[in-house]
Formats: sequence, C-alpha cells, structure tokens
Amino acid sequence: MIRTALAALPRFALFLLAVLPVLTGWAVLSAMWQGGTGVFSDPADILRRQSYQVAIVGHIIGGSAMLILGFTQFSPTLRRGFPRLHVWLGRGLVVAGMAFALFGLAMNASPQAQADSVLYDTTQNVIAVAYLCILGLGIRAIRQGRVTDHRAWMMRGYAITLGVATQTLLLLPVFVMFGPPMGLLSDLVVILAWAFNLAVAEGMIRGWRLPNRHARPAAAPHTRTNT
Repeated sequence: MIRTALAALPRFALFLLAVLPVLTGWAVLSAMWQGGTGVFSDPADILRRQSYQVAIVGHIIGGSAMLILGFTQFSPTLRRGFPRLHVWLGRGLVVAGMAFALFGLAMNASPQAQADSVLYDTTQNVIAVAYLCILGLGIRAIRQGRVTDHRAWMMRGYAITLGVATQTLLLLPVFVMFGPPMGLLSDLVVILAWAFNLAVAEGMIRGWRLPNRHARPAAAPHTRTNT
C-alpha cells in the first residue's frame, strides 16, 4: 500500500500544480465580476470597448481548460481503455491551448495592458508563439502516426501551461524574503519558471526514449545440432 501511495505522489503533485493556476484564474474572473466594471453586462460593449478584458477572460478559460484536459491525458487507463475519449479530449485540449496562446498575445498587444519591461513582454510573446508551434507539431506528429513524438510535443506544451503555477511557487519565497518582486528580479523568476518546466519535461521525454539498461537481452533460441 505504501508503494502504491508513493507511486501516486507525482500524479498528485501534478494535479496540485494544475489546480493552482485554475483557482487563481477564476479568482481573477470573480473579482472582475464583482468589481462593477461592466465587463459582463453587455456583450456588444465588451467587444467594442473592453477587448482587453475579453482577452483576459479568454486567456483564463482557455488555460484552465488546457490544464484540466491535459491532466487527464496523462492517464494510461484513459489512453488504453477509452482511446476514443482520449482523442476527443485531446482535440478539446488543442482548441483550449490555441485560445490560451492567442488571447495571451491579444492581451500583450492591447493598449490597455500595463507596460512591462521589454524583456518580460518579449518573453511572453516568444513563449506564446512557440506554444502555438508546439501544438501544431503535436498535431502533425499524431496525424503521421508518430505517437511518441506526439506525446513529447504535447508534454512540452503542457509544461508551458504549468508555468503560471511554477512562477507562483518561485515568487512566493521571494515575496516573503524581499517583499513584492519588481523589475528585473520578477522577470527573471518568470523566465526561470518556464525554463525549469521545460527542462523537467525534456528529462521525462528522454526517459521514455532511452533503452532500458536493466532489461535482459532475449535469449538466443536453442537449436539442437545432430552429429
């Protein structure tokens, strides 16, 4: 039982990382709803005057859906026992991921966005474009029957999506020790979070593709020689 619990720890940790940005994002939506900004009062007014808020909503909803659907895709039971469901959830994941990235780009391009550093804005845009490319490469791989490559690309995309959770975990001790991080320090922590997530994903991908060193070679078939 202890061994089973230990084996489940990585998946539970991944679940917590996925839930953290979902809760944070929906807290932002709740604050927008209760803030009396009229964001949700008139759809025509939203599209005409508050495109930035629309981008925020789309970015949060797309990212939340990507995190939830992406977590389910790690289940071997789903992939093997319910392959059709796995495929449809994967399609929804791709749509959510594209919305997440495109609305993120729209947020950065909006004149209502708060001015950040050149480093931060450039990194955000590069990550969003790379994210869309990763999703495209994942789709191409599965359409060509390259399942391992497909899993690798989708894991890289999911690692980027989890960047918000890692950024929060890294910024928290900085906030406790030095106060609210500002400027270059905050930018570097954000970049470090994405780099860390991608490094972990690459390590897992290499683990899949390396041959099992402990596997015993197949025994040669015994042939009887008549003399």
